[in-house]
Amino acid sequence: MPAFRQVGEKQLPNPILFMVWSPKRDLIALANQAGELLLHRLANFQRVWTLPPNENTGKEITSLAWRPDGKILAFSVGDTNQVILCDVEKAEILHIFPVETPVSCMHWMEVSDDNSVLSSFDNAEDESDFFLPKLPTLPKSYSTASKMSRLNILVLGGNSGFIELYAYGMYKIATLTEVAGTCCSLCLSSDLKSLSVVTEIKSTNGDPEIRYNQLDTSLLSDYLPEVTRMARKFTHISTLLQYQKQSLTCMCEAWEDILMQMDLRLTKFVQVGRLQLIQLFNSITFVCYT
Repeated sequence: MPAFRQVGEKQLPNPILFMVWSPKRDLIALANQAGELLLHRLANFQRVWTLPPNENTGKEITSLAWRPDGKILAFSVGDTNQVILCDVEKAEILHIFPVETPVSCMHWMEVSDDNSVLSSFDNAEDESDFFLPKLPTLPKSYSTASKMSRLNILVLGGNSGFIELYAYGMYKIATLTEVAGTCCSLCLSSDLKSLSVVTEIKSTNGDPEIRYNQLDTSLLSDYLPEVTRMARKFTHISTLLQYQKQSLTCMCEAWEDILMQMDLRLTKFVQVGRLQLIQLFNSITFVCYT
């Protein structure tokens, strides 16, 4: 059997804290010590984009996770206790929500296809397009977070057994507090019946203790159609509110452009009028009578 061999090497300016491969494309997401989120190609390690830290999001990235379709990247920020959903195509922040404690790990999974309960439910779920007109397209991809077919759940883990589940990465459907220690890794099964959590507990002598916990989450599986329906309605309303907010932003930007154009044209009109008045004044011959 041939041995493993190195096929490439790349020098980076800052130490890398986390890295996660895309589940669908040849992309790899990196989080460095400077608080930057980087997206690179796997083949030649070409940088696609960089999302620098800012005062609104924070600069201490603590975990990363891809949405199963590879279109959205979630990352948590420890200094602001926030989870941020970012569009992979344009490095645009789509959704931000706060959490109680810093997130130490996250896992984004998708419900399996072999659930027959959702077959008829998926076909007859959203009929709003039959009664409402289609919204015009905005410059920003407002609806990226809502374009999802099957249910997917973002699982967050943090200190003191903090675990939360978010349907479609936006709608919180469960909070668990029975697990002791700091979450190091977690995984929710595709049938929603089991949640595996690895935690670290500091003992009195200072040596950490690693524990494996398996939780029964069959309640989610039993009420999967109801959870899916509620989550879809929530994401639909959230994206409509976001659409409204971006529409107002576009209107304000357009109005500012109009005011700027009006100011420029009025200034030019005054300058031209003043020049014409000076030329007219110079062309007038004054005659004095004594």
